[in-house]
Amino acid sequence: MYNAAVKSGGHYTLKIVHDDDPINPREDYDNFGKMVCWHSRYSLGDKHEYENPDAFLARLVRDTISEKDIIAYVKDGKAGDLRLEYDKASREWELSSYDDYFKKWYIEYSFAAPLPQNYTLLSESILENMSSKGLMELAERENLILPLYLLDHSGITISTRDFHDRWDSGQVGWTYAGNADITKEYGDASPESMEKAEHLLKTEVETYDCYLRGECYGFQLFKDGVEEDSCWGFLGSFEEAKAAIREYVPEDAAALADSARYGDDDPECDPDDEQDDEMEAD
Repeated sequence: MYNAAVKSGGHYTLKIVHDDDPINPREDYDNFGKMVCWHSRYSLGDKHEYENPDAFLARLVRDTISEKDIIAYVKDGKAGDLRLEYDKASREWELSSYDDYFKKWYIEYSFAAPLPQNYTLLSESILENMSSKGLMELAERENLILPLYLLDHSGITISTRDFHDRWDSGQVGWTYAGNADITKEYGDASPESMEKAEHLLKTEVETYDCYLRGECYGFQLFKDGVEEDSCWGFLGSFEEAKAAIREYVPEDAAALADSARYGDDDPECDPDDEQDDEMEAD
């Protein structure tokens, strides 16, 4: 913990300090969206058990898209590298995948007619063989999904926008909210509500980014050299922390928060220094 600013006036001294042990907003906040990430060195986002991105997308499709719609997506030729066709000779439906290397179609599974009797098995077979692109297209039908990018250079920072740094950045996951959750929050899943939800997801990512970058503050308020109040866990820029701290301190000390600038130091009025001097004298 070290000082970001020390301001004194009247009976008060306000110390705004860096919080070295902040709470993790992905663990302790009531977040609107969910955040799933994969990284070899860092534990990022929300806890999950998905082995890889495709496993997550497949689970999201299972949870939000009906088996009938999954099958129709392939049957209508929208999957690209998967197709579902009826073979009149065998009287079976055949699910085939395209091998780009050999430039050939291969039958993955075959199902006896009628098709509705095999919806569950067929939809699972489709998800097992579907490309990442197809899984994402299906998942986005009922979910708002934003990419997450990490820049790892002299510290880490996360964003929904690509850093365009080929050496030190890349996509690490997604943040998302289901249409059902958006409807619960905003009353519907209209374009206006989706826009609000997207803004909220981005705001949550910005808050998490502050945590990862160490933009976390606390304050100690001293009156006549005696600590009167303190609070920690203000995530955001120094200016945002000041605005939040202002709401916590008494009105006659609020001006200290207003006037504080990062790097301000008033060592002559620093109560901690005075206490240290007294201990050394003893």
